[in-house]
Amino acid sequence: MYLALTAATAIAAVSVTATTAEPSPAERSGYAQLAARVVLDNTRVLVKAYTLAPGQSTGAHAHPVPEILVFVRGGILKSESDGRSVLWRDGRVAWFDASSVADPGVVNAGDSPIEVREVILKPYAAPGNHTQEQGHLAYPNIPLEDLLENAHVIVQRFVMNPGQWEGVHAHHPNTLYVYIKGGRYVSETRDPPTREEGDTPDGYVGWMPAIDIKAGHQSGNIGSTPSDVVWIALKD
Repeated sequence: MYLALTAATAIAAVSVTATTAEPSPAERSGYAQLAARVVLDNTRVLVKAYTLAPGQSTGAHAHPVPEILVFVRGGILKSESDGRSVLWRDGRVAWFDASSVADPGVVNAGDSPIEVREVILKPYAAPGNHTQEQGHLAYPNIPLEDLLENAHVIVQRFVMNPGQWEGVHAHHPNTLYVYIKGGRYVSETRDPPTREEGDTPDGYVGWMPAIDIKAGHQSGNIGSTPSDVVWIALKD
């Protein structure tokens, strides 16, 4: 799975547009009171990274296009409308779209920063002859937890312990991943023969190319700590 950590998933730069240009629905999504870093931008998704400091508010926000929030570092969020506090654990995900109620804002009521990745789905019109391969990611050696599935996405999560390998598997098109806990990895394929090693930081976001099962692709954890990853597969 880590094959895309090199050239294939270089972080896209934010395009500079004229001040008179109308922002796209994806660009209008987000939290206006928070500084955003764009960590992935392609034809299918726009992914922004946010840090919410203790005592800081998100401000009012809505979700004009479908999106998923992934909590890399969770915490306690307190509603500014009714004062209700909710615990969001590391790795928790939430789905929002235009039908979601606009939120007046939440405040980080904890003592540590909260780290979030906002995965915004861009409007996409598939070609008339397009057939999307859909399905859950399946590792022979590691069970994956099903977190969310709807008409747009499949979201899964897995933990890989030190010394563990996924087993040979395929990857469907149009998938991305978010590291809740990074680590040191090795990735191999049999056809063509390749091997690469590297370190992945917490919160890293990558886009995964499609890989046929015949390639003999798999990865292993060669670090000293477990890695924890959320996978998002686009259905349409």
